[in-house]
Formats: sequence, C-alpha cells, structure tokens
Amino acid sequence: MELLTLGDEGVCALENYKPSKLLQRFEQAQLFLDQTYLRMIVVALAVFYASRSLLQGLLLTLEHHIPRLLGALGASNMGNSCVCRDDSGAEDNVESRSRQTENSRVHVPEARSHPRDPVRPPRRGRGPHEPRRKKQNVDGLVLDTLAVIRTLVDNDQEPPYSMITLHEMAETDEGWLEVVQSLIRVIPLEDPLGPAVITLLLDECPLPTKDALQKLTEILNLSGAAACQDACHPAKHRNTTAVLGCLAEKLAGPASIGLLSPGILEYLLHSLNFQSHPTVMLFALIALEKFAQTSENKMTVSESRISDQLILLEKWTDNPDYLKRQVGFCAQWSLDNLCRYNKRDGFI
Repeated sequence: MELLTLGDEGVCALENYKPSKLLQRFEQAQLFLDQTYLRMIVVALAVFYASRSLLQGLLLTLEHHIPRLLGALGASNMGNSCVCRDDSGAEDNVESRSRQTENSRVHVPEARSHPRDPVRPPRRGRGPHEPRRKKQNVDGLVLDTLAVIRTLVDNDQEPPYSMITLHEMAETDEGWLEVVQSLIRVIPLEDPLGPAVITLLLDECPLPTKDALQKLTEILNLSGAAACQDACHPAKHRNTTAVLGCLAEKLAGPASIGLLSPGILEYLLHSLNFQSHPTVMLFALIALEKFAQTSENKMTVSESRISDQLILLEKWTDNPDYLKRQVGFCAQWSLDNLCRYNKRDGFI
C-alpha cells in the first residue's frame, strides 16, 4: 500500500512536471524553426536580387558587344572570301597565261561590257576614313565623279567613292598635279556640270604648295600662242580657265600674285578674242576677276590692254544668245569695277 501510495504521488508529481517542460521545449523548437525560416527567406531574397542584377549586366554587355563581334566576323569572312577569290584567280591566270600569249598577236581586247558604276564601294570594303587606297586611273575617277555628282541632293550625304579617292590622292604634290591635269584633260565642254565639278574637287583638295604651283605653271606652259592652239577643241581652254579662276580664289594673297605670271595673263587676255568660244571667254573673265581680288593683281590687270577688248564684249549684253549675254554682262561688270575706265569720261 505504501508503494502504491508513493507511486500515486510520483505519478501526480510527474503529471504536474511534464506539461511545463514539454511546452517550454516545444516553444523553443518553434522559435528556432521560425528563425531558421526567416533566415532562409532573407538569403533567398538576397540571392534573387543579386542574380537579377547580374543577369541585367550580362544582357547590357551582350547588347554592346554582339554587333561588334558580328561585324568582325563579317569582315573576316569577306577578307577570306577575297583571298580565296584572289588565290583562285591567280591559279586561273597561271593556266591561261600561255593561252593569252598565243592569242595576244591577233586578239583585240573586248570593251567593257557594262558602264562603270560610280558609286560602287571598294572591293576590299575599306571605308572613307581608312588608310590610303591603291592608286587608280585618275581620268576614270574624274569622270565617275562627274557622272554621280548630279545624283547628290543633300549636303549630309557621304561623298562618292571616286571623290574620296581623288581627295586622298591630292594630299601629295604629285597627286594634286595629276588631279588638276586630269580635270583639264577629260571634262567635256557639253556637260553643264563640268565647271562645278572642277570647283568642287579643287575646293575639297588640300591647298597646293608653292612648289606644286610652280610645277603646274611649267607643265601648262600657258601663253598667248597657247590660247590660239586647238581653237576647234575649246573644252581644254574652258577647263584651264576654270582651274585658274578656282586657284586664284583659293590662293588670294602672295600665292595668287605668284600664280599670275606674264604667260598666264597673256593667255587669259588672248582667250577674250572673238575667235575663242564664248564659254572660254566667260571663264577667262571670271578668272581675271578672281585674280583681281588681290590689289597688286588688280593693278596688273587694269594696266593691261584688257579694256579695249572689254568695250567690244560689252555690246553682247543684249545678244539673244544667252551665253554671249553672260559674257557681255561680265565684261560690263569688269569695266565698272576692274578697270580704271569711266563710260562718260573714258579712261581715267
């Protein structure tokens, strides 16, 4: 009975002790789990935001570099294709060289089957700001520029390939001389944009050096006798006077004084004779007016015998031929502003 009584008291004591201890431990375990869950949530959020930032940065980097990579791959493929084409062409040339030597005595080369494309980009894909291109036919580039210049309607358009190449060639004295001689030689008289192309190309080219101007004067060898030569082919004289006028306008000052040599002055004066083409006369008058922008040249021109010829050309101011009417207007302007001549009192 005593054991039973003690057992009952122990049971009662145990019953009174267990709920409080278990509840306390349960609460501690629940608090630990809550803290653990909270930490996991915080870590997950941190990982999420970090991954999103990293992904955004990666996308921005790809957006910037993918076009460059594609461009580089395209350029390398183009270069490889050109090299392969050149290699295959070289092999074909080796095989056909013997055939060409056999047929060269009787075979006449065929003309170009299609006209030159003036806006065709360079075969090697070089841009306008890359190193100097290989020297090409200057006359062909001038004619290409003349053909394509009429299609340019906006000042913001990129210049044609032929014009860019001519500008690069004119960066040296030898190249500049070749360009000027080609402008005089190949631009036809009947093309109304010919003088505009001369002015445009010379304006965009670098200024010539003193040595280049001296060499140009020696090459042209202008004189009164030269103005009378090839009178039936006035294109050369029209282009020459247009070049002289453009250079006189660009080189105002001592360079213009040095350019107006006695031979060039005599050439321009003889170009005003009535046997000259009206277009030659017109551009000769314009060239003299450009030279006269320098005071010393103006004195030289006004003291020449130009006034006598200008009085005769002034009668063309009412001519029904509009080209001759332009010559008459320029002659009248020169008498009023260039020469020391007064219509009422005669020479001053």
